Amino acid sequence: MFVVAVTIRLVVLAGYLPKLNPNVDMDSYHSLARNLVAGKGYVSAGQGGREMPNVGRTPLYPLLLAGLMKVGGDRLGLFLSVQCVLWGMIAVVTVVLATRWLSLGAATLAGLIVALDPNCVTRAIDLRTETLFTLLLVGGVCVLAWRGRQPSGWFWSGLLWSLAALCRPIALLLWIVGLVLALVWRVRWVCWATFLIGFLPLIALWAARNAAVTGQWFFSTNGTDNLLLSWACGVEASQRGVSVETMQRELVPKVGLAEMFDDRESFTKRLQTSKRTSLNILLGAPGVVFREAAKGWGKLLLGPGSRTLDPSLREPRPPARWWPPLYNVALCGWVLLSVIGLWKLGRSALLPGIVLLYFIGLAGGPVSYSRYRVPITPLMAILAVAGCVVKRTET
Repeated sequence: MFVVAVTIRLVVLAGYLPKLNPNVDMDSYHSLARNLVAGKGYVSAGQGGREMPNVGRTPLYPLLLAGLMKVGGDRLGLFLSVQCVLWGMIAVVTVVLATRWLSLGAATLAGLIVALDPNCVTRAIDLRTETLFTLLLVGGVCVLAWRGRQPSGWFWSGLLWSLAALCRPIALLLWIVGLVLALVWRVRWVCWATFLIGFLPLIALWAARNAAVTGQWFFSTNGTDNLLLSWACGVEASQRGVSVETMQRELVPKVGLAEMFDDRESFTKRLQTSKRTSLNILLGAPGVVFREAAKGWGKLLLGPGSRTLDPSLREPRPPARWWPPLYNVALCGWVLLSVIGLWKLGRSALLPGIVLLYFIGLAGGPVSYSRYRVPITPLMAILAVAGCVVKRTET
C-alpha cells in the first residue's frame, strides 16, 4: 500500500514539476520557512513587503519545510517528494484504522481509494498543509480506535491532535470531540485527563508565543480572518449579487486582516474591528448564513478539484470537459456509501462519524472547496467500503 501510494504520486510529480512555479507560496509557509532558516524568526512579508511577525499561520508545516531546507536545500522537488512519502504513510494508517471494523481485504480496498483518489494525489504536489495535517488527524483517530480504553491511547491521540492544530488551527477544538467520546464511551476519568496532558501543552506554548509578541493570549488569528474573508464577505456577496472576491476587495481595505503583527495598538484595533464587522454581517442575515453553509458543505463533499494546481502552475490550462462531471458522479456515490456505512456500523462508528461531522461543519462555508475534503478522505473511504460489505450492527 505504501509503495502504491508513493509511486503514483511520484509519477504525477515528475510530470508536473517542470510546470510548477518554483517560488510558489500560497499561504506564506515557504517564506516563513526561509526566514526561520535565515535566523530572522517566525516572520513573513506583509503589505508593502515589510517583514513582520506572523500570528495567523501556525508553525508546524513551516518547521517541516525549514528542516528539509537545512538537510537538502530550498528545493521544491524535495518538499513535494517528502509529501508523496507522507501520503504513503497515510494510506498505510488508513488500512490499519480500517481493520478496526473491516476485514483485511476490505481495509486494503479503503487504503487503495486513498492511494488513488485524484484529489489526494494532486494535493500531494500542492505546497500546503493538507498532507501533514491529514497524517496527524488520521493517526490520532487510529490510536483512539485501537486504544480507546487505555490512558496511553488517549495521551498519544491528544498529542497527535495538538500537532494537527499546530499545522491547521481548525483542529484546535478537537478536544470537544475527545470529551464527547469520553462521555459516550464512559471511559475512566484518567483517560480524559491524559488526553488533555497530551493536547494542551503545545497549544499553550504557541499561545504564549503570541502573547509575548502581541500582548494578547490567543492561538491564531486565522479564525478571525477566515470569518471576515469567507463568511462575512460570502454572505454580503450573496445578498448583493456580486462575487466573493469583489466583497473582499471592498471590505478588507476598510477592516484589515490580523495575520501580521505590526504594533499593539494597530493590531488590537484591526482584530476588534474585524470581529465586530463580521458578527454584524452574520447576525443580520441568519438565513443567508445557513444557505451559504449548506452550499459550502456540498462544495466540500462534491467539489471535483479540477483547478487544484492552477495557482502553482506557470501556465494553467482548463481541465478536460468530461472530467469534472465524471468525478462528481463518483463523489455522489462515495458520499452515499459513506452514509450507508455509518448506518451499518452503528454505534461502533461513533469515532469516525463525529470527526467527520466536526470537520464538515467547521470547514463548510461560502468559499469551501475540495481542499477541505482531503483530511477526512481516509475516514470517508473506510465508511464507503463498510457501506458495501458490512452488515448492520450496534456493537
